[in-house]
Amino acid sequence: DSQNTADKQIQAFSKIMHADNLPVPRSWETEVTISTDSPFSDKLMLYHIGFLFQAAQAYHGTGLASAMRTDLITTYEGTILKNLMVTKKWFTIMVKNKWLEQPPLAPNRKEIAKEQ
Repeated sequence: DSQNTADKQIQAFSKIMHADNLPVPRSWETEVTISTDSPFSDKLMLYHIGFLFQAAQAYHGTGLASAMRTDLITTYEGTILKNLMVTKKWFTIMVKNKWLEQPPLAPNRKEIAKEQ
């Protein structure tokens, strides 16, 4: 599902760039091999997919905040919403497999104040 989502997002932004006679970046599809043996674990690959979707969210949010064209704004909005759904699935898979660790939390200041 994440590959399908990424493909649709690439097509949406490429269409806008092409319509404005701008160069469309080259695809990375040529880097894909025919190997069926993964050199990396599922845990590592899934972690990187989640990281990349989160990085994309930051970039799309910045693009949304600075866009002055309605076609870009609607494309960014749709992309961000779809990424949120993919990220939710990613999170569920990571938790189910116990691959996601608790991130560092802020100290409980109320509890610290009680101890003083």
